[in-house]
Amino acid sequence: MENLKEVIESNSRQEREARATYASVAAVAPRPQFPAHAAVHSVVITSENEMETGEQIMERVRGVVKAKEDGFQIDRVRKGKDRKIILGCRNRAEMDRVKERLGKEDHSLRVEDIKNKDPLIVLRDLLAYNENEDVLRGLRTQNRALFEGVSGEDDRMEVKYRKKTRNPLTSHVVIKVSPVLWSRLTGAGVVHVDLQRIRVLDQSPLIQCSRCLGYGHGKRFCRDTVDVCSHCGGPHLGAECADRATGKPPSCRNCLSAKMDRADHNAFSSDCPVRRRWENLARSAVQYC
Repeated sequence: MENLKEVIESNSRQEREARATYASVAAVAPRPQFPAHAAVHSVVITSENEMETGEQIMERVRGVVKAKEDGFQIDRVRKGKDRKIILGCRNRAEMDRVKERLGKEDHSLRVEDIKNKDPLIVLRDLLAYNENEDVLRGLRTQNRALFEGVSGEDDRMEVKYRKKTRNPLTSHVVIKVSPVLWSRLTGAGVVHVDLQRIRVLDQSPLIQCSRCLGYGHGKRFCRDTVDVCSHCGGPHLGAECADRATGKPPSCRNCLSAKMDRADHNAFSSDCPVRRRWENLARSAVQYC
């Protein structure tokens, strides 16, 4: 109990500077913690002809859409697995125009919408004894002003996972929420859960492997068998890095592989240009508003 008391008092001191109140949040539009990321509205295109390759389907799509001739604004197109073509537009109306063109001009192409993902938030330094159901119940009952007027499909939350902290009595709780709740909760900046007033922040959807330092998968699904140092890129853990111990500057493995001009940062750094590129890609599949 003494340890819990110290944790609560420590968290309270950290949050005294946060002056956002529920009344102010309800009175003004919430401010996101970073520039808004516009979601890309995407479709997956396949062919009824199973003999066609992905390259052939891509050429057919180009021939049907005729973007240069008819002024379509395509933001992203790539080949996926199993002969699938992923095509995306920033504007929903533009995406609808493209779908209409594909449906009219080539009936052998199958077009399906890709639903954008819900955004994530993270509750920082929450006392670990709180079960997932308790966390969600506390958010609703102890922060009613933030949920006022939210109903139907907009009223959805799901605890996805927890991240360890240096303090074994606390954890960071990552929750998937609707775009409306993401805007309100990140705009508030703080919430009450049980006996705490804690910070609530946007959580990146990007997954980075702690073993190979690559993106798009976690350590559990990594095909590599050797841990790579985030400081120097060598075959060892960061805690065992001799360069780090002697104060040598970091060298980002991902930037070296991508032949970037500079690699003088840790592979987990938010300033890494390779990471920023993957971050933008991950956020483009998330619906923030």
